[in-house]
Amino acid sequence: MKVSVLLPIYGVENYIAHCATSLMEQTYKDVEYIFVNDGTPDASIERLNQVVKRYPDRRVQVQVIAHEQNMGLAMARATALCSATGDAVIFVDSDDYISPTMVESLVTQMQHSGADIVDAGYSIVSNGSVTKQLSPQHISDKAYLKTILCQNVEPNRIWGRLIRKSLFEENDISFTLGVNYGEDFSVLPRLLVNARRSWVDECLYYYRDDNPQSYTNNISTKNAVSFLKAQQIVGDYFINNQKCKGFSFAMQFGWVNVWRFARRFNVDKALVNDYFGLKPTNIIIHVLFSMMKNDKIPYRLVNFFYLLTRRIYLAIVGH
Repeated sequence: MKVSVLLPIYGVENYIAHCATSLMEQTYKDVEYIFVNDGTPDASIERLNQVVKRYPDRRVQVQVIAHEQNMGLAMARATALCSATGDAVIFVDSDDYISPTMVESLVTQMQHSGADIVDAGYSIVSNGSVTKQLSPQHISDKAYLKTILCQNVEPNRIWGRLIRKSLFEENDISFTLGVNYGEDFSVLPRLLVNARRSWVDECLYYYRDDNPQSYTNNISTKNAVSFLKAQQIVGDYFINNQKCKGFSFAMQFGWVNVWRFARRFNVDKALVNDYFGLKPTNIIIHVLFSMMKNDKIPYRLVNFFYLLTRRIYLAIVGH
């Protein structure tokens, strides 16, 4: 099985050498590395090239694609995905790094289980130290997807997973221009509803949470719009796809989180209404949805009911 490892490059000159070294030192041999230079203004590409030169056996497996101008994280990932020739892909953020055995371990599990997506455990790294380790949830495919749709329960990361490339191709799934915050959520549920999932418990991916340039560390109006677009993309897909009918409650519960997000980060109501037009039909969720939208109800109170309802629902679905 050939694996394509896909990385966007922008503003990571302090991290890319460590990341690239971890890629070049993979124990698995049948790999291609696709880096997308998304118009980075710093020395990221120079530092990447310096690392690759130290691994002559890997140089033929490395492809660097340059965007003429910065197009954002989503399009950098989309460019890499379109250029991938592997049977399966792994997304890596270029300020993170991976264990030398990550690709080999995930391929072995995919071949053994026949799964379409294989998760790895991952470690959170801050200022050079591992602060937390997280293993994948051992729950059914349906229960797992419901927790993703509910949001803020399981990480909706696209990175650190081995994913069959055919999942994207056969279901017409990719990243959307401009959706650079919440872009993982815009893709992952659509993949999961069409996939069989497996996992390895070992922490093989190292996620840095201390990069100040990371999208996850910046909530701006632009990022808020991106988040709302991601929610709309997933909502439209699940409403219009017959495979998704059993996930209506979880999906609509996630819509409450849209307004929760808006209240937490003081997003203008008009902005939410402009970019997110979905409304729940389930009576329980409709009540929560209306309460969350209503600024006259204290956030702490409505958030209490939101979290309580979510806890009860997840207990029912088997999380």
